[in-house]
Amino acid sequence: MARHLLHLTSCRILIHLTTNEFDWGVLTRSPPFPIAMFASIVALSCLAPQHANLRDWKLLDDNSRRAFQYFVDRSDPVTGITQDRSRNFVDDTPEHFVGSIAAIGFALSAYAVGDHRGWMTHDEAVKRSRNVVKYMLEKAPKSHGWYYHWLNVKTGKIEWNSEVSTIDSAILFCGMILAEQGLKDKELSAMVNKILRGIDWKYMQTNGGEKPEKRLVSMGYRGGKFLDSDWSEYSENAMIYLLALGLDASQKDDLWESFERKRYRAYGKTVLSGGPLFMHQMSQIFYDFKGKRDRLGIDYWANSRLMTLLQKQYATENPKRFAGYGKNIWGFSACDVPDGYGAQGFPGGYLGDNFDNGTLAAPAALASMMFTPQESMAAANAFYAEHSDAYGRYGFSSGINPSKHWRSDDMIGIDQGQMMLGIENARDGWPNKTFMSSPISQLGMKRAGFRETKEGPVENRPVLLKP
Repeated sequence: MARHLLHLTSCRILIHLTTNEFDWGVLTRSPPFPIAMFASIVALSCLAPQHANLRDWKLLDDNSRRAFQYFVDRSDPVTGITQDRSRNFVDDTPEHFVGSIAAIGFALSAYAVGDHRGWMTHDEAVKRSRNVVKYMLEKAPKSHGWYYHWLNVKTGKIEWNSEVSTIDSAILFCGMILAEQGLKDKELSAMVNKILRGIDWKYMQTNGGEKPEKRLVSMGYRGGKFLDSDWSEYSENAMIYLLALGLDASQKDDLWESFERKRYRAYGKTVLSGGPLFMHQMSQIFYDFKGKRDRLGIDYWANSRLMTLLQKQYATENPKRFAGYGKNIWGFSACDVPDGYGAQGFPGGYLGDNFDNGTLAAPAALASMMFTPQESMAAANAFYAEHSDAYGRYGFSSGINPSKHWRSDDMIGIDQGQMMLGIENARDGWPNKTFMSSPISQLGMKRAGFRETKEGPVENRPVLLKP
């Protein structure tokens, strides 16, 4: 594929071709390293061949580091806004210069992780974080404390007739909390606190006062009109309600019980919500649910682990007989598909029960490292061995469809962020521990009724306790 076509001598500046040692520090050093040369080397580096000796934690380290580099490379130096997606093998086109507020949240997370792992200096991490948070505080368009989903990377103007998005704002807010707790910078913390205290929760719950008794948070609004849907079912929405309980004293504690927990059956097991894997990863890369139950007796960490294992079993049995599936090749989630973008899922799914079109999301399988380390590491090894053509400058591409001999050309920022934090949580739990050190995070979970329970190994805990 493209990354094997050119073997340029200049690439040796960054990559030691015989040992696979990458001098990532070159990418983040300040001048006098010439900017033009910097840009050229970055472009050349993406064409460097990969090596078959990447396995296990070495491979996961490489994925996490490449995900971190996505946010370094794809965040504008002036606005700090991060691209929603980027090409994985060739240069970006103008359509790629649209940013996402969720990607900004993951960029802030990446800077904190980069500081923790030694991939970026503390001063650089603080500088980048201050810059984008200051922009979001003072210049980015917002309404009642909530942000527009899509922004021009260069100008910060609203793109694509964007909605004001509550879930993408929540991801941004969580990234801010992780960054300010991890970097411990007073100026950054003050700006983050001002943003978080400016969120008008009741506005999004009551649809601007039109439905004064409604407690569920709206998915957002566009053009002054609220969207038809609320966050009414358990999914990635958990972070929204935990943030509300941690930030807004006027909310009642039972807000956490206000949304539905749908149940699905698969292979003799009961799981909450089902659907794409990202729904079961997004909140837990920040909030630590491991070893805890809420007032309903639900262990959401055990649920996410079970969801991952059910997907692995589904791919192993492969009832639709798609090419390439197997016990180590699995992962059904939102990703690029051959004809656009889709949200594959099992059991259940956004587009119908057990929606499966032959497309696999390798980043989602790796993001589940925090739930299924052995199975997800085996998946990383298998994807790398069997689909090395889908491994580019930022790791595994968004989607792979073996039946159609297709892989996406792009990386998506939120996929990169989830994968990076999932891997880092599996390594040492630092993202969870750091995020949970915030009084806001602690209060949200306390008010939702979460408590630690001693039930033996966490891997053996049931999702639901019988009443």
